[in-house]
Amino acid sequence: MARSIGMAADATVFRAVITKQLHDGTTVTEYEGPYGSIGAARARVSFWTNYMAIRNEETGEPTGESRASGYVEQGSVAWTRA
Repeated sequence: MARSIGMAADATVFRAVITKQLHDGTTVTEYEGPYGSIGAARARVSFWTNYMAIRNEETGEPTGESRASGYVEQGSVAWTRA
């Protein structure tokens, strides 16, 4: 997905690092971003944690555990002509 991030050339960017445990037991790590704000990256971590929440089989309510977790990384980009 293309992102439009209008910022200074030396601005800090953020990405979400998401670790997911798939139904077959495989663990994968995915990276989403870059984002222009830490809040946008944190929102992606929250989304995946909630989306992959473990639910009670009888009630369907979340148990407070999830098959996803993550954190946010920050960095800077060095732009060069392509």
